Amino acid sequence: MAAVAGRRLPHQPNLPLEHDPADLSLRSWRFWLVAVLAGIGAGLGAGVLMAILHAVQHFAYGYHHGDFQTGVRHGPAWRRVVVMAGAGIGLGAAWVVLRKVGGPVRGLDEAVWEHQGRLRPLDTAANALIQIVAVGAGATLGREGAPKELGAGLASSLCDRAGLSATERRVLVACGAGAGMAAVYNVPFGGALFATEVLLGTLALPAVLPALVTAGVATAISWLLLPDRPTYNVGHLPVSVSLTLWATLFGLLAGLIGAGLIVLVGWAKAWATKGTRVFGTVAVAFSAVGAVAIVLPEVLGNGKDVAQLALSGALSLPLVAVIVVARPLATAACLRAGAVGGLFTPTLAVGALAGTLAGRAWGALVPAGPVAGFALIGAAALLAGAMQSPIASIALVVELTHSGLALLVPIALAAAGAAVVSRILLPASLYTAAGWWQVGHPPHSDPAHRRSLVNRSRH
Repeated sequence: MAAVAGRRLPHQPNLPLEHDPADLSLRSWRFWLVAVLAGIGAGLGAGVLMAILHAVQHFAYGYHHGDFQTGVRHGPAWRRVVVMAGAGIGLGAAWVVLRKVGGPVRGLDEAVWEHQGRLRPLDTAANALIQIVAVGAGATLGREGAPKELGAGLASSLCDRAGLSATERRVLVACGAGAGMAAVYNVPFGGALFATEVLLGTLALPAVLPALVTAGVATAISWLLLPDRPTYNVGHLPVSVSLTLWATLFGLLAGLIGAGLIVLVGWAKAWATKGTRVFGTVAVAFSAVGAVAIVLPEVLGNGKDVAQLALSGALSLPLVAVIVVARPLATAACLRAGAVGGLFTPTLAVGALAGTLAGRAWGALVPAGPVAGFALIGAAALLAGAMQSPIASIALVVELTHSGLALLVPIALAAAGAAVVSRILLPASLYTAAGWWQVGHPPHSDPAHRRSLVNRSRH
């Protein structure tokens, strides 16, 4: 958010004496009405999108019970290629038509920072639908991308109808995106922090208060359609001196891995295929991922089930080592081809896998407790390094498992270390990676465009 102007109370930079436009919005009943309505819409939208996701998964891979990975494994191997190839052709065509009819699809960061929070609601809803079908078919992208965009698009439309200012729209669009994440993962606090720390880059009250309201309403409404339970099942995780020391050291490594992911995602997004060629490139990329899935079915999907397997200690070390490399490459291939999707769950899964590898190596030398502790700390650390949001990452991991409080100290140390190392190496996050990459490797010659990319990479 823009710097807040005016005199302030001593030592209270988030409490201005002279209200700026963002702070004055808290006094507007229209602002709060939009915040509540956006939360309701995001909660209902998340429920509908998850129903579509599960329907696509069950239809595509022919199973009716159990999790996605089990359903994929029980089906014939050839089905993985056929499903992904068919999805690539159909969804590639859908993205081409959407972009021809509605224009370029804006990312949330771009919409918030370059277009005053303006999104085309119908285009955003259509893009969300295509995304969720892609994830259901097995694309290595996050399922949270669709509900985030749907919530943001609804908030943008409501702001226009309520006649709110550009400042208010920017805040509420970010809140709508955070509400979508909150609803789909049952993480109201984490969703609010995602909106403020990741999308708005602030923890000031004018952003935090509406984010909490919108995310809380969305989560409560989602319980009408989605279960009220932790996303990941993790047992009791005891803390120890050994585990805390490992977490401190692993945080530094996670910062390096996070910087690498930012570079990879930045390259894939900055040079993503445009125009009608998306039809062919998405079909090829999806088919390639399906072919890899013949021997490595864990490469399919958003990574939720893979993360659960890592947290349960159910994966062998050689398999973990292969998946931790294959999944980021598959995600980059999908993005480079022109597909669109979330990055949160794929990153969390890679963090859990990396934590498992490093943790088991450490445990062979120094006893440090169950492997789930390593995986959980690894997930939080990589999220903090890649998203450049340590507070949101800690809150999200704790809420996703309802088991992380016992490990709060090692999680915090790992997240802080990862964020520091990643920030030293790169002035960008997963969500500003494309802008950062284009600043250093510009495919565009327009000076105004380059200036806007510089501003976004600084966020």
